[in-house]
Amino acid sequence: MRPIRTLTRPLIAAPFVVTGIETLRDPGGRAERIAPVIKPLADRVSWLPTKDPEALVRIQGALSVGSGALLAMGRFERLTTLVLAGQLVPSLLAEHRFWAEDDPERRAAERSQFFKTAGLFGALLVVATAPSRHRPVKAARTSAHEARLQAALARAEAGRKAERARRKAAHRVEGARRKAAKIGH
Repeated sequence: MRPIRTLTRPLIAAPFVVTGIETLRDPGGRAERIAPVIKPLADRVSWLPTKDPEALVRIQGALSVGSGALLAMGRFERLTTLVLAGQLVPSLLAEHRFWAEDDPERRAAERSQFFKTAGLFGALLVVATAPSRHRPVKAARTSAHEARLQAALARAEAGRKAERARRKAAHRVEGARRKAAKIGH
């Protein structure tokens, strides 16, 4: 499984790095496409550093490049995949609005892009929910701890059984002494 994951991480990260670089170089076209949707939302959110769609697109581009590079290298996989998946949500809602297109060819192209982006979103969620490579170590430690507990319980049980057997033997010896004492009198 490891070679497949090693190969798929850069493949999933590549579109984010490439589009992030393109966005940083020329944010104008993308900013114009998403401005009608993002502007009303940005006006309602007070914690954004800026309300300018072009600046927001640049920030998103920088975040895409950084997160994509980290994902490609296999660093902070869960965090980076969740950041990248979070970035795709506005993209799905604002950029490829095929339902708003009148031209059938343009509608088909936008629908195709929408579903590709949705597929990439799904791939990111699969990567984010994949078992961590650190879990086997944790599982082994837990197993070892459980094995030690089982051994301690077994020793305790063996000790209890030995004590019962000793008492039973002592009781038999005492009974045999009493019988011997009765016969000897």
